[in-house]
Amino acid sequence: MIIITRNGETTVLTGWREWLFKIIVFLAAVLLFGVIAFVMFGLAVTIGAIALVVIPALIIVGLLGTLFGSRP
Repeated sequence: MIIITRNGETTVLTGWREWLFKIIVFLAAVLLFGVIAFVMFGLAVTIGAIALVVIPALIIVGLLGTLFGSRP
């Protein structure tokens, strides 16, 4: 039994309407979880790809800087 109170009116959901409400809420929660997981996976892949490019580039620039740097 689901009881909803809105603007002083109480609505009671029972039977097939209750089951339908629960299924809709469950599907919405699963969809929200899927969207969050998709965004987090995309963020992780993006950060990983950037790290795979930036870290070696910084190492190469650092090595070139020590090789061609002026010596006092």
